[in-house]
Amino acid sequence: MKEISEPMKFITRFYLSLLLALLGLAAQASNDLIWAQPMGAEGNDSSARRALLIGINKYKGLPRLQGSINDIETMRHILITRWGFSEKDITMVTDEAATRAGILAALEQLVQETGSQDTVYLHYSGHGSQVQDLNGDEKDDGLDETIVPQDGRTGDVRDITDDELDEIISRLRARSALVVLDSCHSGTATRSVDIRTRSVPRDTRIDLYRKGMVLKRAVVPLISSRFVLMTGAASHQEALDGPVEGRYHGFFTYALSRSLSSAGPDASPREVFDGVERELKRIQTQFGRSSMPEPQLEAPPGLLDTPLLIASREGSPSSASPQPTRLPWIEVQPKEADRVVLVNGLLLGAGPGSTWSIYQPGDTTFTPGRALAVATVTQLQGKDALARLTSTGTKIPSGARAVSLLPPPAPARVSIRIADLPRERRQFIEETLRKHVKDVDIVEGSQQARFLVDVQGNSLRLFSAEGLQPVGSYALDNERWGAGLALVVSRSANASELLALDNPSSQLKVKVRVATTKPPVTARGVAVVADTQPAHYRIRRQGESRTSENSLQLEIRTSADAYLTVVDVDSQGGVNLLFPTQHQRSDYYPEGRVRSGKAVLLPDSLQPANRAGFHWDYTPPQGTDTIRVFTSTDLETAQMIRQRVRALQESAAQARGGVTTRAAVTASVGSLRQDLAQVATRGFVQVHDPTPAVPTTPVADSGPVASAPPPNPPSPPAPSGADPAMPAGGPAPGAPLSVTPAEPPLAKQVAPDWAATSVTIVVEG
Repeated sequence: MKEISEPMKFITRFYLSLLLALLGLAAQASNDLIWAQPMGAEGNDSSARRALLIGINKYKGLPRLQGSINDIETMRHILITRWGFSEKDITMVTDEAATRAGILAALEQLVQETGSQDTVYLHYSGHGSQVQDLNGDEKDDGLDETIVPQDGRTGDVRDITDDELDEIISRLRARSALVVLDSCHSGTATRSVDIRTRSVPRDTRIDLYRKGMVLKRAVVPLISSRFVLMTGAASHQEALDGPVEGRYHGFFTYALSRSLSSAGPDASPREVFDGVERELKRIQTQFGRSSMPEPQLEAPPGLLDTPLLIASREGSPSSASPQPTRLPWIEVQPKEADRVVLVNGLLLGAGPGSTWSIYQPGDTTFTPGRALAVATVTQLQGKDALARLTSTGTKIPSGARAVSLLPPPAPARVSIRIADLPRERRQFIEETLRKHVKDVDIVEGSQQARFLVDVQGNSLRLFSAEGLQPVGSYALDNERWGAGLALVVSRSANASELLALDNPSSQLKVKVRVATTKPPVTARGVAVVADTQPAHYRIRRQGESRTSENSLQLEIRTSADAYLTVVDVDSQGGVNLLFPTQHQRSDYYPEGRVRSGKAVLLPDSLQPANRAGFHWDYTPPQGTDTIRVFTSTDLETAQMIRQRVRALQESAAQARGGVTTRAAVTASVGSLRQDLAQVATRGFVQVHDPTPAVPTTPVADSGPVASAPPPNPPSPPAPSGADPAMPAGGPAPGAPLSVTPAEPPLAKQVAPDWAATSVTIVVEG
């Protein structure tokens, strides 16, 4: 994440106005943070966890959205199954009901029903806009920010301004509130029918707003430690609405839902926001975008690292609510001998090809290795998903629970839409595409497209799906442009397949960032912005010294002892296993094994004769690389991943022109998907680890091609503070693997588990 120091002109004032409104009543309550204690811990007053979820797809006179209703349906399911909200305390206001009058009435009802000990979650997914400020409280730009109701911009219906929201929400008596806004106020256009911005132009009907304007602020500016606000985009960016894994969502809400699904019970706003950032980067690569909107997190500094949501607990006044679980879940009903129904599975992304772990009814921990069975979705029936068990003979009880193990695979074919062109030119382009891109589908109308193609002069331009960022330009003098375009498509196919190998149910956490010479940025103010921009490197020229600008170095930290596997999908569509590598020294993290909580630099230094025995230098051509880092708690899973990646690497090298077809990619990664699915039922091993916990040693920040060091360079001494019981760079091969125990050391139940994350690298000349 990166810090912003200057006030955000548009969206920040809108959100801060909500913040101040919600905090205006905070002075009436205790200073104890509601998120950090069980409900009803103080006094005898009962408490409830209330949610108001507003989503609008079908606007009367404005462009339709496709993901807003899915957003709030998914969030509702997660609030109930993961965080213990009661169905009766969640209000949904959608489409035709979400008129200006309907939204204001729902807000008023929330104010009336909310008690002084309650917790409130408020979520809005829909269009946002602006209007001229009439009461003089917007000093910077003279504009009020608005949310646009379903009947907005029709007749004399006004948007709902931030001042109006202030007036209503300032009367909310809740002890705490979390507001999520997935809308935007920029007017950036998009040419794609698949991905749309959640904004509409400024409302110029000023006289309508004069009639109902709020004459003065209803709240007093009050800085409190009670409020967290998360939003979908900065004021100058577009919040996006598009298809993610087969279902339309607001990209920000989808990322937030994934982060809240896997976050620990004591996760802080910063940790949840980190999860949003990682998920947006995964979506970014799947869509081939050069960048993503930058979500906003606003909170006083003292709240950023404080537990965000503590679900209601047994024995509290709200114990009638569902008990919280480690993960959101779907109810399972047996159907036939080897088939089950995942009830409302679509709410959690149960698309065809997705894989689910099935646990006993009432299970709340969903421990890796203890699943009854694994099932793969074969088809959808409305919001339900039909799934086939991967093993026969397993009796699944009615009311069993399923949690996501693997999301749906990337589409087997590459879809491309061609802009309106003269018939002859269009026919030439189609023929060339089909000749060079073996698994291409030319799509029309409202069909989803992975890429867009248009022609400007004598140049063909390839755009990513949103139609805003060109990813390639090719001269149409001859057919050679087809081969260049095929390379880009191949790269996207490989990256999408590897990125689809994600484990939402993992207990293992991994954080990866590109190491630089600059120290990490920490937020000192009330606003934090997700860093969704890719890292930039330049090609290292012969004889040039290695620096953080031309030679890659990663900093990796895992939540448990684990084995690392680092894979690069380069700009030419090639797949490269970067780590472990044949070039590394025998004592440098043997088998890729690293310690829990320890920041690991790969390689350890950019200087000659480093401990690693290799460097990752960038060589031509220019382009975008995706670095995927897999981590597993057992060596068997790590070796399985590496074996499959090597097979994919070999198939890419053998393919004509170095371009791997989608069929080849699907076959190689499909085998890996099947192997990883079996990890869920592999079972337990009992491990006793007497090794003391390793203290985290601070490290300096400091698609690559692995380059060997000079012959037999001397190995430098192990760094100070290293574990004396462990060889430099990691534990000895074959040593037992476990989560680092607390003191005194205890026997741990260790089950095979794995996780993955990515970073995007832009390589420039």
